[in-house]
Amino acid sequence: MRRFAVLLAAGFYVLLAIAITWPLALHPRSRVPSDLGDPLLNTWLMAWNARVLPLTAAWWNTPQFFPIDGTMAFSEHLLGLSLITTPVFLVSGDPLLAYNAAFFLSFVLCALSAYFLTFAISRRHDCAFVAGLAFGFAPYRMAQLAHVQVLSAYWMPLALAGLHLYFQERRARWLVLFAAAWVMQALACGYYLFYLSVLVVLWLLWFVVGRERAAVLARVAVAWLAAAVLMGPLVYGYWKFQRVYGLRRGPDEIMAFSADVASLLKASGNLRLWGWLDVVDRPESTLFPGITPVILTLAALAVAWRTTASDRVPRLRVSRALIAVGMLCTAVAASALYFGQWKIRIGGVQLLSVGVPHKPFSLALVCFIGAAALHPIVRTAWARRSALAFYALAAAAMWLFSLGPLPTLMNRPLIYKAPYAWLMMVPGADGVRVPARFWMLAALCLAVASGLAVRHLTARWPRMGTTLPVLASIGLLLDSWPVAMRMHPPPELRPSHTPAIARLELPLNPAHDTIALYRAIEHRRPTFNGYSGYFAAHYGALQYLFERRDPAVLTRLSAFGPIEVVIDHDLDERAEWRAFVGSHPQAKSVYQDDRYSAYRVEQAAGEGALPVIEGEPLPIASISANVNAGRIRDMTDGDLLTRWYAGRTQRAGDSVTVDLGQVSQVTGVEMRIGGYVGDFPGALTIETSVDGARWFRAWSGGTALLVFTSAIDHPRVTPLPFEFDPHPARLIRLTQTATEGKHDWSIAELRVLGVRGR
Repeated sequence: MRRFAVLLAAGFYVLLAIAITWPLALHPRSRVPSDLGDPLLNTWLMAWNARVLPLTAAWWNTPQFFPIDGTMAFSEHLLGLSLITTPVFLVSGDPLLAYNAAFFLSFVLCALSAYFLTFAISRRHDCAFVAGLAFGFAPYRMAQLAHVQVLSAYWMPLALAGLHLYFQERRARWLVLFAAAWVMQALACGYYLFYLSVLVVLWLLWFVVGRERAAVLARVAVAWLAAAVLMGPLVYGYWKFQRVYGLRRGPDEIMAFSADVASLLKASGNLRLWGWLDVVDRPESTLFPGITPVILTLAALAVAWRTTASDRVPRLRVSRALIAVGMLCTAVAASALYFGQWKIRIGGVQLLSVGVPHKPFSLALVCFIGAAALHPIVRTAWARRSALAFYALAAAAMWLFSLGPLPTLMNRPLIYKAPYAWLMMVPGADGVRVPARFWMLAALCLAVASGLAVRHLTARWPRMGTTLPVLASIGLLLDSWPVAMRMHPPPELRPSHTPAIARLELPLNPAHDTIALYRAIEHRRPTFNGYSGYFAAHYGALQYLFERRDPAVLTRLSAFGPIEVVIDHDLDERAEWRAFVGSHPQAKSVYQDDRYSAYRVEQAAGEGALPVIEGEPLPIASISANVNAGRIRDMTDGDLLTRWYAGRTQRAGDSVTVDLGQVSQVTGVEMRIGGYVGDFPGALTIETSVDGARWFRAWSGGTALLVFTSAIDHPRVTPLPFEFDPHPARLIRLTQTATEGKHDWSIAELRVLGVRGR
């Protein structure tokens, strides 16, 4: 009977996955679901994993962003999906079929694994079926259709099931399941290496601490440590290459990809019933959970609340007092949010001043958490190790983490510092870009809570034993049912037409780069194109040069060896790219039809080495700037993470003037831009002066070629050395002479070189 129930559920999940991804089942080799961005990138990565032995030097050096190495560290590796994709690719030779297999099975496997977890807790198939349906087809998944690694969260329920079963049966095989599932989930999606670990820690605090002997907890820790050791070589590889390239996530980027409190009322636009729900504009912020799992969970918690004994009255009084204080702080914060700053003064003495809402909101949150921890109902649930209470509270905790380090409400700061800020203190966690993806764990917890809610509610009202699971399933389907999924034909392949060291597809931009990488599966040639979570330091300068049709860029690229350039005619309707490449003296046409053209650019002499400035760094007395003078100190603080910046897109006339304090023999200027590789000045003039009255032009020109070479040779620092003939000077003025509508002008560090004194 048990096996039949599982097979019946699995069959239903398969049919449901076919329905919501229709017509993918009819065209698994000839359709790309969602879009032609990340799905093509991930298809290319899956093919690379199948062809190259993982963790070898060759594997790390994926053939994108030529000529640099270690580019696998720029992106997700997707090794955890190789159990599915590599066999499919090796048998069929079709990378798109392999991708679609992983995409389709992510729905079925997430549903089945949530089914397994909930059954391990409840021992009821109807509860397990509801939980599987709620997780495998959650509304949030419909917002992540382009990210197969985020969808592939089916190892998380297995890891938690391993823990539940180990503490039920004390069998070592369940610890093995936990450890193996944790490793596989971390390999499937790098986000979950950190996010799932947070949930596991909360699980141990709820179900183990205060109940089990230290020896039992130690066994879990040993199993977890063994799993972490298995991740060691991969983690080290990422650390090594990301350190070489100085890859990091800035606070602003992490904040931009954090959820908003109002994101609970933002649904994916492809939901048929709820697609209209859109109250906040923020990327990666479609956290709408659906109505059904929320109603089920709240109803079950209400029933549990009424049937749980409420002793420990003193703690209840403290809890109520904390709730009252929390509500008062919330009211104060709301007043600042809607009415602005206000003060209370009596007799000239200021008693209270409220200017921003996030501080009183932070205090309110602390009070509410303290009230919950001390409330007799919660403490009784913890003493009984209530699974329903845990997964309901864990869903709330995962939601809180999804708000990022500085939570907002309608894009306005709400809390001073949230738990995610503590997570960022863990080594490596500050490189994770999208806190909002914590919501996948919230969706799992809410799904399990929904399944357990069915058990609690049917125990209270036995007559609903058959009706409630059916109604719950219908409600879940209505919440998450999507409109017809978008399907796209894959890009046409472009074979190689000439021997070359690398390939360039024009135009060079992220939208086309994923197509270029997809085509690399067939031609297997390194590409100057690239698309990843991080972009190579030299990519921005390369794109800048091509946008301006600078012929010097082809000469510079061909210094590495003969290159092949391919141009899609659909993206070159006026034949401008063909004219640009065809007019280059080293280029010749090698193939042309009505769809695309291919050119060979012969190798150029020289490699464009960076100039070496003679002299030593000179002491700087002061620096001034005509814009954003408040950040001047950042140019000489020795920290590449801080910077002076103009604070606007580049405009001709923005300038920085250095005063050495005395006249010295000056030989050049070195401007370091560190990780702000897109913020180089499009064109620059450097002038020197002895007295500030007469100025001498020492250097002038474009900087993009210099940035390109520097970013390849020194990607962490990206020094721009401007060398000129030695001459006496006290003042050095750098003036931006181009107008550029996308990027700022940044200087992380600035040095003047020469000989002290005259």
